Amino acid sequence: MGLVHAWRMQKLVSDARTAYRRGDALFVAGFDVDSRARVSMKAVRKEIDKIIAAVEPIGWECVSVQPFLASVEIDFMRRE
Repeated sequence: MGLVHAWRMQKLVSDARTAYRRGDALFVAGFDVDSRARVSMKAVRKEIDKIIAAVEPIGWECVSVQPFLASVEIDFMRRE
């Protein structure tokens, strides 16, 4: 994944910080899974864990992880 993945993670964390400072009660993150690449469930779970580990220290709490066709949506609520 390399540089593109690093940039996307930085953007995700930046968006999470902006939403937290703005006072949003909910933050939604997600990613698409390339079905043609035969991505393993282990790799998908690893990506989910990376996103949760990057967003929760900001002040969000993961409340759900929902697969939808070839994508994953992760919902966070403001922790206070």
